[in-house]
Amino acid sequence: MGRPTITAVLNAHREGLIAKPSLESLKRNVARAQDAGFDVEVLVILDRADRLTRDVVESQSEKDFRLIETTFGDPGKARNFAVETAQGTYVAFLDADDLWGETWLVSAARIAASRQDPVVWHPEVCVYFGAAKHVFCHIDMEDDTFRPAGLAIENYWTALSFSARDIYLQNPYPGTDLTSGFGFEDWAWNMETISRGVIHKIVPGTGHVIRRKTESVSTATVRVQGVTRPNAYIRQFLGTAAKAFPR
Repeated sequence: MGRPTITAVLNAHREGLIAKPSLESLKRNVARAQDAGFDVEVLVILDRADRLTRDVVESQSEKDFRLIETTFGDPGKARNFAVETAQGTYVAFLDADDLWGETWLVSAARIAASRQDPVVWHPEVCVYFGAAKHVFCHIDMEDDTFRPAGLAIENYWTALSFSARDIYLQNPYPGTDLTSGFGFEDWAWNMETISRGVIHKIVPGTGHVIRRKTESVSTATVRVQGVTRPNAYIRQFLGTAAKAFPR
């Protein structure tokens, strides 16, 4: 059997019963991708998962899903481990309390194959529910609306991305260290990849549904007034600002 085209990664922690619709979303995407001729493997990372989440995942998973328990307690490190373990040419991330639009894997895989340069793909729209309800439109770096300086102020893309496994291997996610005030690993990763020549683009006509939690790594980071780890992208704009506004 050859190398799968896509490794679909589900990151689970303490989502409990909410993991069931996420798994159903993943399975619908996998079935659709397979019908379109893509070979897909599914990798579930149970990172410090509680008993209920583990039971839900085990009962709802297909026989060929690979379930691996880890003890990182860190979303970035869990994603890095998943990438190292993945066998697919491409990797797609889904958290166990979020949903993919049904065309996500097929649409992302098709458009990714059309580019040979390093690109990370994101959905066009994210619909948030739960503790906060709003619609978030992702920005395409090759669109006129993209403002490089804006990314230093706010994150433009979520962590539920799709890209070549090699890009994730070459650009591992930074760890979260709230005792030192460092978090927002996906935001830091987005900036760091751009500083290394990676382009972030949207897949037109696609969307994700993301649950906003009252308590999460992001909210904990905000509570301690944390920031992203220092990176080349931030240093570039600090240097540009210093030259533009000398003392």
